Amino acid sequence: MSGEPTAHPFLAWLRGEGRLITDRVAFVTAFAEKLLEAGVPIARISTAVPVLHPNVDTSAIYWQADTGAEERMWQMTPETMKMRQNSPLHIAYFDGKASRCRIGPEAEEGEFTILPDLRADGMTDYLALPAPFSDGSNKAVTFATKAPGGFSDEHIALLETMMPTAAMILEIQTLRRTARTLLDTYVGPAAGQRVVEGSIKRGMGETIHSVIWFCDLRGFTELSGRLDDAALLALLNDYFGVMTDAVQSHGGEVLKFIGDAMLAIFALDADADRAETAARALAAAGAAQDALAAVNEARAEAGAAEIRCGIALHVGDVHYGNIGGAGRLDFTVIGPAVNLASRVEGLCATLGEPLLLSEDFVAESGAACKAVGSFALKGIAQEQTVYVPA
Repeated sequence: MSGEPTAHPFLAWLRGEGRLITDRVAFVTAFAEKLLEAGVPIARISTAVPVLHPNVDTSAIYWQADTGAEERMWQMTPETMKMRQNSPLHIAYFDGKASRCRIGPEAEEGEFTILPDLRADGMTDYLALPAPFSDGSNKAVTFATKAPGGFSDEHIALLETMMPTAAMILEIQTLRRTARTLLDTYVGPAAGQRVVEGSIKRGMGETIHSVIWFCDLRGFTELSGRLDDAALLALLNDYFGVMTDAVQSHGGEVLKFIGDAMLAIFALDADADRAETAARALAAAGAAQDALAAVNEARAEAGAAEIRCGIALHVGDVHYGNIGGAGRLDFTVIGPAVNLASRVEGLCATLGEPLLLSEDFVAESGAACKAVGSFALKGIAQEQTVYVPA
């Protein structure tokens, strides 16, 4: 390597081409390749960044010369927090300082807990650098090498010089990831994608043909009066967990939770096989009932209240898009078909059936079903025949 670090070709790449790479695995892969081209004998890189996510705390990209890059995500536990205290990452995160560890063939008393693994992998030198974010916090990027002499002073100077730019890129990637995670979590992946693409004006949307799923808890008012807040929240989480897993695993999209009810769709676009899509929705309803039975068995053993619910499936045209006020919008579906699905679901309690299908759904799905009667529904002009799976 030659020349001043500030004028190095690697830095030019990082400030130009590199900052345009939005995928973190792709970025770290290219980052490592460019460092190797620059003569830095990198054998391992890791980036660990806390993420805003309902199920995990931290996302890390690990790159190794022989296996490439992969993302690992985990939930922090008291054990991992304790291990982190004896780690260069702890120093980078909380003190904002760099750590360098030359790795000899023999273990040393009090050495960082990561060093035995690095030694076993043949590493000779390890460097952890703080990555300063604009909120004043520090994240970390680590580098390891198998070179016999470890990193040279020139190598370390280049890595230290590039860190502010690398940190800026990691922060931008993290913010994008956070925005997408929040959209996926609170709006749904498909609706979230539409928002990202610019569908954010009030009234913006389209008419789509879809299977409409509407489910509702039975006896929620009584449960609310009988259970304490913690038990009621646990019940709702068990119930919604079963319903969302069933819908999403069968290709549906959960749109919203309405108190103790849930609205979802299985979109029937122009290229979709309508009977196949309806079959997936029906399979999702069956999977939800099976999973709920298993949950109720576990809840009974724990002395918790039973979860009972009704599910309705209907097919129709809906307006899929933004509704609301000027500064607060909801991305959802509206229309007479949604109202009919809700009314059909209301019959579940009356008829003592956990799953009811509309006449339109049966016609579109071709499923073997049995009619249970025709009923006048509030807000619906004509009587509706409802069915159960045969």
